[in-house]
Amino acid sequence: MLLNIFEEIGDQEILSIFSKGKVEHYKKGEFLFHEGDSPTSLDLLTEGRVQIFKYDGNSNEITMNFFSPYSLIAELAIITGIPYPASGRFITDATVIRLPLSLLKSEIKNNIALNHLLVQSLFQKVQALNMTINRGLTMDSMQRVSHFLYHLPADCPPLNHGQIASMLILRAETFSRILRQLKDLQIIDSERGQIKILNKDGLKQFL
Repeated sequence: MLLNIFEEIGDQEILSIFSKGKVEHYKKGEFLFHEGDSPTSLDLLTEGRVQIFKYDGNSNEITMNFFSPYSLIAELAIITGIPYPASGRFITDATVIRLPLSLLKSEIKNNIALNHLLVQSLFQKVQALNMTINRGLTMDSMQRVSHFLYHLPADCPPLNHGQIASMLILRAETFSRILRQLKDLQIIDSERGQIKILNKDGLKQFL
């Protein structure tokens, strides 16, 4: 929930904020940026989905997050002037509006709506980060999966088993075993790699 001093910005207002940006189209599998690149624009995802991930020491992908429209992507990097701390790759065809750094610097001085959007987006990402840290440091495998499914937004795009296991830093076999246990308890159903929650309250016993 956002702070009461802010009203959530609607999609049309967000598009208005980026009216001076450049619209770019991408194909599934293309990168928006690579870890270590220097940011040159503030990016708004308007169509499609993007995966944010890093590589571990064994070159395995560790998924940090997924984003859907209308989301700012990696705005902290351009605000703070640091290289991208992770890579962004499209998992569907997508459209992004890119507001160049030169325009951002001038707009941010006078555009209240832009500043509002940045605060709103960063606030949401801090909440998500706190939840992720809590899961990783204090929960066992069953608790991680149950917590993730319980707090999964209703409008979250479908995620496959591999994507969720990566986000929870679980081995694929461990994740599959827990899903079987939850399915046996009739808390979830799992078909064609997609998870359907049948009894959300049933997840509470593991939290």
